[in-house]
Amino acid sequence: MRDYEQEIARLKSQVTEATTLLAELEAEHHAYVTQRERRTVYLSSREILELLESRKGRVGSMATIKRWADQGYLGEVVDEREAFPLLVSKQGNKRFLYSRETVFRFLHEKGLLLPLYDVLDRVQIRIAEKKVSGLVTAIERYDQNFSYQVQLEATGEILSSIAEEDLFLP
Repeated sequence: MRDYEQEIARLKSQVTEATTLLAELEAEHHAYVTQRERRTVYLSSREILELLESRKGRVGSMATIKRWADQGYLGEVVDEREAFPLLVSKQGNKRFLYSRETVFRFLHEKGLLLPLYDVLDRVQIRIAEKKVSGLVTAIERYDQNFSYQVQLEATGEILSSIAEEDLFLP
């Protein structure tokens, strides 16, 4: 014969343990997601080098990044393992992170992160399957990309927030 009271008590105990474990996992997951979101505000040395290579075709070195950081050009230095312990860390002794905005501003001022087009450059943009010519009248940097304000030659109309990849030379 089954002992229903004992089985019910055992199942209630399992449910309580599972509920506690679920609450712990949800709290850990929330902390992980929060750290992952906060991490997007920073760039690592490797990410800076990859950016320089993709934008300028220039291969840099970790020593250059360290020198810029030591001279204070890259702003506050954050140790990734201390600031983001829940995230999977990469190999290496130290992983330093730098403020994304500070790095982009420094690279832009140093001439290593430049827009493809300059003010008053004649460009073409595709509008409704037609190539239309215009002049770049303003450039705005956001993150590592640039957006342009273009005045169309034919109509004088001004188009704003045109992505760099949407423009091409005539």
